[in-house]
Amino acid sequence: MNTDRLSRWLALGANIGVLIGLILLVYEVRQNSDLMRAQISMERTNTNMQILADFANGGDLIPIDVKLYEQAEGFPGTLGWSEILTAEEKRRYQFWMYVRLTELNNDWFQCEEGLVPSEICRKEVRASMRRSLHRFYELGISFTRSESSFIVAMQELTRLEGLPEVNDEGAWQ
Repeated sequence: MNTDRLSRWLALGANIGVLIGLILLVYEVRQNSDLMRAQISMERTNTNMQILADFANGGDLIPIDVKLYEQAEGFPGTLGWSEILTAEEKRRYQFWMYVRLTELNNDWFQCEEGLVPSEICRKEVRASMRRSLHRFYELGISFTRSESSFIVAMQELTRLEGLPEVNDEGAWQ
């Protein structure tokens, strides 16, 4: 009888130990998740700071941007502005917009995964997508390598901006 009772107490103690272990594990996972979100936020900040530092130090795109804002009325929200660029300037700007598209795809992925606060996704990421849209169209940059949910968002924005449609594969029509 004593061994049966002792066995029950040991089983109860083991079960309580497992429960405490699970609670600690959930706490650590939640803490790790918070740290990961902070890391992602820091990486986004570092990336943006590096881009701005490259602009300030390298200056390759600044003259192009100045030229576009001075000579293309309504830039970047209009079309036809690429005609005032030389072939080299246009190619340089196209590469820059591929960088922007890559950054936007990454931001979108982080939003979809819930790694970035929804308010930032709703305000900043969508606004950045909208600001870049005319440039993507003007330079013939499609979204064929983007996630389908990103393409759907771009389709919605093209309708709002009155631009030609983007098909379900992410190409301009």
